[in-house]
Amino acid sequence: MKIAVASTNGKIIDLHFGDADQFLIYKINNGNYEFDEIREKTPIPLNNHQERWVASIDLINDCKAVICSKIGKEPTIELRKMGIKPVQLDCNVKEAVKECSKHLLS
Repeated sequence: MKIAVASTNGKIIDLHFGDADQFLIYKINNGNYEFDEIREKTPIPLNNHQERWVASIDLINDCKAVICSKIGKEPTIELRKMGIKPVQLDCNVKEAVKECSKHLLS
């Protein structure tokens, strides 16, 4: 299973879902997690709000959860339809991935 994290530096969760230009992807396996890859989003102008969050969904569509600092109502609904759990946190990436993996596995 995979979890996407919106972070600029890989240390703290500091990006809004639609504003994220990259997602860190972590693999969860038997209660353990490890960094897998960085997925970068093609730049989209700020005035194309819906296109920005739709592009983010397309980028992480194989993940079971996404952790970000903020997420709007519309992308939350669309993520849930796809079986992706949106999680809003402002904390350390490793702590967030560890806690999220516990909840997804239970």
